[in-house]
Amino acid sequence: PPQSYVAYLWAESSWDVPLFHAQHVMNLIKRLLFAALSVFANFGILYFHWTTPPHPKFTVLRKSRVSIRLHLISGTVNVLLPIVAFCDSNKTRVVAICWVTYFVDFAHLATVIHQTPNVNGQRNLTVPAYQFISCVKLVSACGLLYALCDDSLKMLEKVEWLWCVWANHQTYAWVRVWLKLLHKVQACRESRYTVSVLIAGTIGAGQAYGFTVMTEMIAWLLVFNWVLKRNTYALVARFSPKKQPTAEERAKLNLEMSAILQYFHESHHSLFYDSRYKSQASLVQKTLFDLGFISVTSDKRGRGGTETLVFAPLRDIPDEVQARCFFESIDFDNSGGLDLLELAQVFITNGASTECTTAMCKLAFENFESNNDGMIDLNEFKLAFKPYYAYQFNEVYTLLKEAPRLLKNVINAPFQSAPSGCPFASQHMLPMD
Repeated sequence: PPQSYVAYLWAESSWDVPLFHAQHVMNLIKRLLFAALSVFANFGILYFHWTTPPHPKFTVLRKSRVSIRLHLISGTVNVLLPIVAFCDSNKTRVVAICWVTYFVDFAHLATVIHQTPNVNGQRNLTVPAYQFISCVKLVSACGLLYALCDDSLKMLEKVEWLWCVWANHQTYAWVRVWLKLLHKVQACRESRYTVSVLIAGTIGAGQAYGFTVMTEMIAWLLVFNWVLKRNTYALVARFSPKKQPTAEERAKLNLEMSAILQYFHESHHSLFYDSRYKSQASLVQKTLFDLGFISVTSDKRGRGGTETLVFAPLRDIPDEVQARCFFESIDFDNSGGLDLLELAQVFITNGASTECTTAMCKLAFENFESNNDGMIDLNEFKLAFKPYYAYQFNEVYTLLKEAPRLLKNVINAPFQSAPSGCPFASQHMLPMD
């Protein structure tokens, strides 16, 4: 009689566990645990991504917006549809699901390749890890195509390739699982995403193809970093004063150098988790305090009384204020305008690739820079990057609300002690050249 893939695996396993069947039973148990935990994690992930806007670095450019939407739709299909095939005994339906999964997986793979240069984490590790996972996805999809076209293979052998596709697709689910776990135990504060990607990559690819593919992933990480360092040294050599680059060429070199050095630093969703921007949160706090969106109330009950910070609801803070707060926090020289490098540094620090950064800066300077002074002022920034400043303001506002004791100390600090009005400004300057 026809059997589903799950029923076949269950029936073929010997639960008496004689010696020659022990490995088969252990493999079945591993698959059951992997599938159950992956499905559980995916429901939370799908809910999050369908209800939460993506990071603005994926929405500023039209091509990026199309890519992220296709990524979400294809990812959802490839998470849910194979589960139906695993539990179905109807050969026609299973084959149809395999074909749909094959085509959708290639669409998803294209979006992964497009977005990989813009991932977060320490990108000399996360970028090659995602590249390797993409290669494994490609091998799995090609294997599934071969199985579907080979009439000599049994149906369950075809579905085995579908399992490889699905197992490798669970990598991101396990990234989120490890992120939650590391956050829960307060471990790896500065490198949680990087650690999570590396562990999840070995879990997904390892479940599909075993230990060998894990060693190949390690080898690719080493090769990628060797090439990256060679490119870094070659770029440094281009800064030789003997070559005498023009101002435009030097600006381009500075942008390339900033982007390549960011590979060796952790990139976060929030700009204000980065060490170069962290102290700039005090500028946001000062502006909001001056405008009355943050206030101090005194509770005189008890001895000495206590002071409590009161934050206005985020929805009550106008877009103009949000834009101004974020703009001032990234305008390091307090010139009232962002030059190319100041603007590019924001995107690069957020993990955007050189190509994506260049495209977003070009969009701003060509379409919104109206007075031709080579700078993006507050009004121009507000028009060009509303998704960006709204997202980052929400992040820093949450950060400020979660650090009331730090804020209290900042509020009582002498803001006029430094030329820029930031008590830490003299100790925190970002070299742009």
